[in-house]
This record gives sequence, C-alpha cells and structure tokens, in this order.
Amino acid sequence: MHMTVERIVRYTVMILAGAVAMAGILVMTGFLVNVAITGQLRIAMGAAIFLYGAYRFTVAYFRRPERKDT
Repeated sequence: MHMTVERIVRYTVMILAGAVAMAGILVMTGFLVNVAITGQLRIAMGAAIFLYGAYRFTVAYFRRPERKDT
C-alpha cells in the first residue's frame, strides 16, 4: 500500500473530523466551555459540533476516489 497525496488528505480529514466530534462530546460534558453558559445551550452547541464532526467523517470515509480517465 503506497500513500498518495489523496490518501494522506483523506486520512487527515478523517482524523480532524474525529477530533471535532470528540470536541463536541467534551463541550456537552462541560470540559471545554465556560461555566456561565446554560446547560441547554451547552448541550445544543455540543450536539451541533458533534454532528458536524460525524458528518465530515462519514463524507470522507465514503467518498469514492476520483477516476482519472486519460
């Protein structure tokens, strides 16, 4: 298995998307937010961040490589 630029970018995007999803979980649990934010807002923000990370990971995982017809 040799690494191409496309594979490196794909895996980088997947790792960053996983990190964003984890950040969403940390926001929901209260580790990454200020205490002044209400519980409902914290959960809503955390859920939105988590869902965005999960969406980006899913898109990167299932994206088919572009075909190069020459």
